[in-house]
Amino acid sequence: MPEFTFPLDFTIPTPRLQISPFNPADPTHCDFLVQLWNTDDFINSCGKTGITTPEKASSFLQNRVSEQYVHHGYGIFLVSRRTDDGLQPIGTVSLMKGIPPGPHYLAPDIGFAILPEEGRKGYATEAAKALMEYANKTLGVDAVFGFCSPTNQRSRGALEKLGMEFRGVKPLKAFGGEESAVYALSGMSEDLSVYNID
Repeated sequence: MPEFTFPLDFTIPTPRLQISPFNPADPTHCDFLVQLWNTDDFINSCGKTGITTPEKASSFLQNRVSEQYVHHGYGIFLVSRRTDDGLQPIGTVSLMKGIPPGPHYLAPDIGFAILPEEGRKGYATEAAKALMEYANKTLGVDAVFGFCSPTNQRSRGALEKLGMEFRGVKPLKAFGGEESAVYALSGMSEDLSVYNID
């Protein structure tokens, strides 16, 4: 498989936001990831990541995130809000798909995390919609899942705003058998085993 690389200065623009790949060498990106992933909101939703210093963030971006970019052409992206003074990082949006031979499904899942103070403004939905449209038009990605805790009503609402359909609560092997609400894009097969989901 040829290695995928983003064009220089690649971004996905939306009316209010700019979505861009993470740069492990950019201290601003590393500092922001530490800030976001250690908010109570993020920890309550996703758990502790262990990314507690800029150095750990840089290593994670260099190894794990860059590997996703190269292998799939997508992964975790930085979401920034447009302001009069430039761009202000406010969250992340992601399309994630495991890399064989590790646990993986045959369609990526969409994810998002926004700073608590920037929440409830529609940014997660705006960013996720833009990333999914980019992946569809540029990379031919026409099947996308949404996974979240069955009790996470905010995430479930955002997935429904993206036009995704609830397909039940299932234990997901890619997440150690943890039960998750499973959403899928309209038009995806009713038989989720097609995508390697039991």
